[in-house]
Amino acid sequence: MQTELRKIVSEEQDQSQPGQQAAGQESSSPGAQEQVLHPHMSYWPFALAIALVVIFMGIISNNLVVLAIGAVLAAAAVIGWGLEHH
Repeated sequence: MQTELRKIVSEEQDQSQPGQQAAGQESSSPGAQEQVLHPHMSYWPFALAIALVVIFMGIISNNLVVLAIGAVLAAAAVIGWGLEHH
């Protein structure tokens, strides 16, 4: 009972200090840390930016066809970005 209580207390202390590693735990490899720190490259944000430019061009020129094309492109970019696998 006493050792179980000590184990629970030590686990709680380990969790309360996220910046420090517990004794006996190995640090992860630098390659794994690089994968975690770098975001996944994607073209969808760029596609969304282009679609928004087309939408604004449609608004400025008062052209509903250009506005509709931009809206379709924006919807496709948002859906594509949301469904992208990491």
